[in-house]
Order: sequence, then C-alpha cells, then structure tokens
Amino acid sequence: MSLSSKILLSLVLGVGAGLFFGEPMGALGVVGDAFVRLLQMTVLPYVMVSLIAGLGHLGYAEARSLAFRGGLLLLLLWSISFAVVAVMPLAFPAVETASFFSTTQVEPAAQVDFLGLYIPSNPFHSLANNVVPAVVLFSIALGIALIGMEGKELLVQSLDTLGDALLRVTDFVVRLTPLGVFAIAASASGTMSVAEFERVQVYLLTYIVLSLVLTLWLFPGLVATLTPMRHRDVVWLTRDALITAFATGSTFVVIPILAERSRELLRRYDLEREDSASLIDVIVPVSNSFPHAAKVLTLSFVVFAGWFVDTPVPLSQYPTLAAAGIASTFGSINVAVPFLLDLMQLPHDLFQLFVATGVLNARFGTLLAAMHVLVLTLLGTCALTGVLRVRWGRLLRYAVGSLLVVGAAVGGIRLLLSQVVDATYQQDRIVRGMRLVRDVVPAVVHTDPPATLALDPGLSRLETVLARGVLRVGYRPEGSLPFSFTNEDGELVGLDVEMAHSLARGLGVSLEFVPVSSEFGHDFAEVLASGYCDIVMSRAALTMANAGRFEYSQPYLDLTIGFVVRDHRRREFADLAAVAERDGLRIAFPDDPYYQRRIARFLPRAEFVTVPDIQTFLDDEEGRFDAMVFVAEIASAWSLLYPHFSSVVPDPPFQDLPMAYPLPLGEPEWKNLVDNWIALKQRDGTVTQLYDHWILGQDAEERKPRWSVIRDVLGWVE
Repeated sequence: MSLSSKILLSLVLGVGAGLFFGEPMGALGVVGDAFVRLLQMTVLPYVMVSLIAGLGHLGYAEARSLAFRGGLLLLLLWSISFAVVAVMPLAFPAVETASFFSTTQVEPAAQVDFLGLYIPSNPFHSLANNVVPAVVLFSIALGIALIGMEGKELLVQSLDTLGDALLRVTDFVVRLTPLGVFAIAASASGTMSVAEFERVQVYLLTYIVLSLVLTLWLFPGLVATLTPMRHRDVVWLTRDALITAFATGSTFVVIPILAERSRELLRRYDLEREDSASLIDVIVPVSNSFPHAAKVLTLSFVVFAGWFVDTPVPLSQYPTLAAAGIASTFGSINVAVPFLLDLMQLPHDLFQLFVATGVLNARFGTLLAAMHVLVLTLLGTCALTGVLRVRWGRLLRYAVGSLLVVGAAVGGIRLLLSQVVDATYQQDRIVRGMRLVRDVVPAVVHTDPPATLALDPGLSRLETVLARGVLRVGYRPEGSLPFSFTNEDGELVGLDVEMAHSLARGLGVSLEFVPVSSEFGHDFAEVLASGYCDIVMSRAALTMANAGRFEYSQPYLDLTIGFVVRDHRRREFADLAAVAERDGLRIAFPDDPYYQRRIARFLPRAEFVTVPDIQTFLDDEEGRFDAMVFVAEIASAWSLLYPHFSSVVPDPPFQDLPMAYPLPLGEPEWKNLVDNWIALKQRDGTVTQLYDHWILGQDAEERKPRWSVIRDVLGWVE
C-alpha cells in the first residue's frame, strides 16, 4: 500500500473513531500536536538553506526574471481566487439573523506590524519565533549577495548537502504521517460541535466546494493549459503532499515534499533544465511569504458576514475588499478578518463565527494553499526556463470550461441549500430559553405590587433586612433584557436577577422580587424610602439627575452607548462625525434628561424625541425615527427578538455608561455593605462570568454532550 493510501485510510479511520467514541478522542490531540511539531522541526531551516543555495546558483539576469515573472503569476493566481470570492454570494440562500453583543465592537482593530513581520532586525529571533517572512527576506538578501561572489561554489555545495540532509529527516517523519493523521482526525471529529457546524453550514459548504474547485480544477487546469503536463498528473502525483497538508492543517510542513514533487513532475515530462532545481528551491519557500490562494479565498468570509447580517457588501466595495484584503493577509489572517469586517462596516462579533468555521475550513484551506505553492512553482519554473507556452485556443477552452464548472458548483450549492437550510428565524429562542446559571436562594416573584412592609424607625435598612430574613428587590416588570426578564418557562432571569440571588445568598436571606414601574405610579426614590423594596436591581444607569433623591451603589459594570437602527441603515450610523453633520435626523431617546443633554452635544443637528422604552421604538412604524440612542449591549439582546434591527457603536464611541443599583437615601451601612459586596463580586470573577453569559451570550444555549455512536446509538456510556 502506498504512503498516500495509508494516509487516506488513516484519515478515514480517524474520523470514524472520532464519531464512534466522541469527546474522549480529544486526548489524541497531544499526539497530533507532537506529529505536527516533528514535521515543523526541519521546515524553517530547509527554507533558509534552500533559498540561500538556490539564489546562489543563479545569475543576476535570472534573479530579475524570477522576480518579474513570478510576480505576474502570483497576481494571476490571486485574481482567479478573488473571482471565486466575488461569485460566492450567488450561492447563499435568504435568511434572517442577529447576535449578542461582542466586545470587538468597541475594541480598536489590531494593527499588523509589517516591519517586524518582514524586516528581521535579529534573524536569530525570527528563526526562534517562526517569523517566516522575515527569515525569507534575510535568506533572499544573503542568497542575492552570493550571486556575484567568486569562490561561492564550496559554500553553495555545502548548503545543498545540508538541504539534502534536512530532506532525509523530513522523509523519515513523513513515514509517521498515517499515525499523526489518525490522531489529528480522531481528535477533531470527536470534539467538533455539531451545533456549531449546523449554525454556519452555509459558509462551510460553499467554502469547501469552491476551495475544491480551485484545488482540483482551476489551478491544475491552468498548469495543463500553459504546459505539456496533464491535469490528472498534477493532482495525482502530489496527492500525498495534499493529503498531508489537509490532515495536519499546515502547508508549511509539506514545503519539502512539494519541492520534491515539483522536480518529479518536471522530470516526468522532460521539462527539467539546468536551473530548474535552483528555481524550485527559491520559488517554493518564497511563495510561503506571500498570501496564498487560501488566504484570498478567506476573504469570502467577509462577503458571507455581510449576507449573514443582511447587509450585503456592495459590488462597488469589491475592489477595496480585494486590495485591502490581500494586503492585510500578508500578516495573520486572524488579524486581517477583524480589520476587514471593520472596513466593510460589519459586526466584529462575527469573527467568532470565523474562528468556529476555521476548525473545518482550515483543512480545505491548507489543501488549496498546497496546490497554490505547487502551481506557482511549476508555472514559475517553466516560465523562467522557457518551456511555458500561451496557446490561445487552449486558454479559451480553459476559461469557458472554468466558467461552466464554477457556475455549476455555485448553482448546485444554491439549490442544495435552498432545500436543506431552514430559513425560519430561531435566534429569539436562544434568549427566551436562557436560565440562571448560578446557585439560587428561595425567591418569590410578584407580578402585581404587594403591600409595603412597615419599617421600624429604630432599625437601619440592613438590620431590617436581616431581621425579616427577606431581601426585597425591585425589578422592571415590562422586561429589561438582558438584566431582568421572564423566560419561556415564566421564570424571572437575567444578569441583575443573578446578582440579586448572590446578594441574598451572601446575607443569608431569601428573596422577594417586587415590580417597580411607572405603570403603577412608582418612583425609585419613593419605593426605596417607603420600604416597598430595599434595592432596585434591574438595569439602572448611574446619573446625576437623581442626586439627592436616592443613593447609588458603586458601579458594577460599564456599558457602551450606541445607536439602534434598522439593519439596512447600519452603515449610515457607523461614523459619528458623518452622523453629526446630517440635518433632519429624528433620534429616539430614553427618558433621561441628563444623558440626553450629554449626547446632544455630539449630535447638534438632530432632533431628540423621548420614548418610554426601547420596545416602543422597536414596535413603532418605520420612518418615524431614524435611530435610537441606547445601551449597545442591551440593544444587541433586543435585536435577537427584533432581527430587523441592529446595535451600532459609532466610531468614535460616545462614552461609557456606568451601571449601579439604586438604594434608599440615608442608609450608609446598607450602601457600604452593597458597595463591598460589588467589589467582592468583581474581584472573584462573578460579574465577569455573568457578563459573558448574559451580555456576550457565552453558553447561552445548553451544551449537550458531543454526539457519538458509543453514547447515542449503542448506549454504552452515559
């Protein structure tokens, strides 16, 4: 059995083991990591040695020709890849969606350090930290310096010998590939979340199919069009390298294998020339320093993100996306994607989906990246040795055939997704199904105002609460997502409800939740002073408007003020300076004169209209308001129930909004205890945990054990 057959069999067996045993297979991830590290062990030294030796074999004329023709070929491969990105939206069905708040909405985009990435002030540091572009630049500089030197033959020959030795080490490690592939496949298939797969199946399917079209048709077809090589041989003779790249998720580790397969293909078709080996030794490692086709195809996530939030990237923005996208992918793709989402004015929190899809898409991306390196090497070597030929008839047939293949792939995906994707909006079920995540104390929830409890004038409020054994907490009965609201089971839940249980648990008392609403003629100062409730815990912002009427606890959270707008108007409100210059804007605002005056300074030309709550704005007829100024974190939760609306944090943002708990005036012991309790909950991680769950939506859906045959079919384990 050939090595490639063993690798493929190991891949199948690994996936089968993961599906059969499920999550326990995650333990094999250590074995997979060890295998990948062994593969990586020789790659960077090989890149450095082969580049220096390869350039050292060349003359100045050959080096200039390599830079010019290689650059043109690279642009050609980029163009083909982005053309596929441009047609990808045609495969997407129509759906509606929304998401929780993400901290990336208010975080500045990470900047790529291009100097550190490409200019090695310390080559040894670049080698030690795997900074490939910097190592490549250093190697190119040293290799170019060797071109015109006399007496270089001994050094170049020694480097060739060292390169051969590194290849022998790589060949030995490659023999272990079946074991490594089995471990990687079993770990990945055993731990991958089925729910995550279902949520992004549209992008996964589209990306996988189109990456395979590029890998198996467009790129090898281009080689077959411009050289005597057969399409089938380009794919078949390199299958071991392609499968290894797919299984390991790394193109870098198969660089030596790709170089060897390139030589083998040239020998098979009698295309090997005197400088072919040197050119391959230069092109293969150099190509790894430039964005490959898989990185360009990754730009499709930005297009998908626009479709996902019902804000498609307009065709007029595609040139910007192509130029900025390819430039930004010179660095880390995990830096490039948030930058591009911001550039296209799309929600940053969609980057979390990108990370989730990367579990599977990265495998097909590395498959495409390996083919990119192979095709660039073959075409570049053939172009520089004079065996590449442009035959217009064959090129026309290739172009027409490619259009038909891509069109059939896109049409097939669209037809399939229209049949299997449930376009029914279900995100609202997530927020309605949320439940309390921490321990609770006995609690009674009143929907109608109960009688006010008499206060003993001889006791402080803290002493009263401890004496009665009950803490009365005021909440907004109309709902205040995600701080206090009633879920689908009729339970009062939310971040502030969790905090109320925590406070009562710390005091050793039970809870009564009492409604506080203007509908009942309630005022915070009156209900707190009378003894109707001891504290209000239901989304209250600290404001100077209530100074002298009641106390505030110290802030327990800082939230962000933003806009709530209809989805199709998100871009209009992303730039605060542009919004401030607009005339005739009608902005809804909560009934808070203090913050309204502050925000009005940012929007001097807008008309502000007070509304009682955000739901009034969301239920209002379209056209009456242009937007509403509201807390972005809360608006994001409401957008799950009203998916036609989005939360927008403008650039620059307005200001932070401190959240605090209203307390009765003149009760210093009670206020001091609540302040100390808040400080304790901030330091022990309680506030952070609740923020992550109720605001960011982490673990908002109940996580079930990973499906597996051994558990869900055979019932051998619980």
